Amino acid sequence: MAFLHSVELLIALQRFSSPLLDTLFRGISFLGGETFYLVLLVFLYFRVHRKLAFRLALVVLGSLYLNFLLKNFFGIPRPEGENLRVLENPEDFSFPSGHAQSVASFWFFLAFSFPRPFFFFLASVLSALVSLSRLYLGVHYLQDVLAGVPLGVTVAFLFFRLFRFFSARKFPVLVTVPFLALLSFLLFFFAPSSLGVKVAGALSGILWGYWLASFFRLPGRVFSGWECTSGAGLLVLLYLGGKAFPFKGHWWLFTRYAMLNAFAVFVFPFLTEVLRRKNRR
Repeated sequence: MAFLHSVELLIALQRFSSPLLDTLFRGISFLGGETFYLVLLVFLYFRVHRKLAFRLALVVLGSLYLNFLLKNFFGIPRPEGENLRVLENPEDFSFPSGHAQSVASFWFFLAFSFPRPFFFFLASVLSALVSLSRLYLGVHYLQDVLAGVPLGVTVAFLFFRLFRFFSARKFPVLVTVPFLALLSFLLFFFAPSSLGVKVAGALSGILWGYWLASFFRLPGRVFSGWECTSGAGLLVLLYLGGKAFPFKGHWWLFTRYAMLNAFAVFVFPFLTEVLRRKNRR
């Protein structure tokens, strides 16, 4: 089973490399990265369907958080070799592949939610292509992507069942608030790295924001083009403003990402709804 951890396999794959393939596989790999899902989820939340976007965000972020825990636990370094071309410079460990896991989590959750052959086919093809791109780019062993995809499918299925379980139940404030507070603390406490802390903060912010949106019964109306542009601009300003503060440490990193996501999920929709009602008068 040495080929599962073989640099020679990656080098053999790269024998077919070319500038065109380099660009192509970088583009395919982007479909499994955090930036792609950040932009897509914001678009879905603002313009398509808030509840679906909320669930997809929890699936992707939950999958990433698990991935960081596993990477830190196994501590397997990235591929290295004299003749290996490494076309990216990730800052975390290798096993399992976060890109392979994320793409499988996202698209297979959609397939479970909308059980049609097309969605399962699309999820399978994208998972295979992103996995292949990670090998071609020289940043993962075969074992990394072979573990990442099944993990992503498992996460997607578990979240699918979890949402079905909780959607039929309502919990009082005296239960929900302590639960969210404890969960936020645990996510921060067990975060294995700075990347994990960011994901923990984002998860906490989304959970608190969505609960507040439900508590205040905000309607799930989509935003207009102008509202989307304003919201995206404010998110960028908040992100840059948070980075400009002189505070350091994981607590501030967690707080920044929690506030940023809570703003996107609750504060901005709340302010938008207030302005809409004011303009109707």
